[in-house]
Amino acid sequence: MLIRIAAAAALLAFGVPASVDDLKDPVEGLTDRNGPAPTTYQPVVDAYVIRVPWSQLQSAPGTLNTSVIDAALAGGTSVRLRVTAGVDAPGWLKGANPLPWYADGAQIGTIGRFWEPAFDTAYRDLQQRLADVYDDDPRVREVVVSRCTTEFAEPYIRHTGQLALNRPGLQAAGYTAAADDECHRDEIEAHQVWAHTRSYLAFNPFQRIDETTWTGSVDLPFTKKMIDYCRTVLGARCVLGNNSLDPDRPAAYVEMYSYIAAKGAPISYQTATAAKICENQSPCPAALWKATLQLALDYGAGAVELPDGPTGYTSWPLADLETYDDQLTAVP
Repeated sequence: MLIRIAAAAALLAFGVPASVDDLKDPVEGLTDRNGPAPTTYQPVVDAYVIRVPWSQLQSAPGTLNTSVIDAALAGGTSVRLRVTAGVDAPGWLKGANPLPWYADGAQIGTIGRFWEPAFDTAYRDLQQRLADVYDDDPRVREVVVSRCTTEFAEPYIRHTGQLALNRPGLQAAGYTAAADDECHRDEIEAHQVWAHTRSYLAFNPFQRIDETTWTGSVDLPFTKKMIDYCRTVLGARCVLGNNSLDPDRPAAYVEMYSYIAAKGAPISYQTATAAKICENQSPCPAALWKATLQLALDYGAGAVELPDGPTGYTSWPLADLETYDDQLTAVP
């Protein structure tokens, strides 16, 4: 690992702005995770996410169709671009024998061999092509790191509770924990092509798969190493965060949040779903969603992606949301 960190330090000489003044500002304040906020909420929730499957961008190797991104950018001034891989990777990259992938006892799609060099090459090509188009576009503040993912744009989730179902595909495809670890390092390095745009990486206590025993475990030390690695390789371009913020989280998450906070800005969070935050109550008790936003502030966030749905943020008072938006945008 020491050799790897030294190599990362050397890489900083390439493609890195001379100072943070050359970087776009990160996404700030309250953020809609699915596109522009409804008109009434736009004065407060003025940042938003463009979520697009990788398969929509590259129908064939060496191509790039940005029409869906360009249409979604219209009128935007502070956007996070989330290109999803995993089950949303292009068919040509998944290959002739993609792996069936299961979550909650049901197949949700197929994934490719994300840990293999060919996948790395394709992901680096995608990032280069996107950077060529959007690195100088002031509206695109951040892009999401997503190569080593399965279902969500969260590379540290492996659905270890579904190993009985996912093991046959992984085993036949030659999955190893060592190759998975390398994937996490490589996906961060792939984002060095973004010289002026930040890269958001959603962390979780890593759901490690041991391919010798085919058991799962929680590897928080590895997550911490990758938090450090992201800041070592990308510096201020690395936006640290998590996509399931909720006061009711296991101890490993609390420890991870504290570790991220100690690293300092830029930090961003996506909340858990409205159903989870609100404990399936409708209307959502104000104390519950306010506690979630306060937690983001306590852990140093400068931006928060809000939950949607009938008990999501559009059911919360605008004046109260404005208070949190003001506090988030005031974070240094």
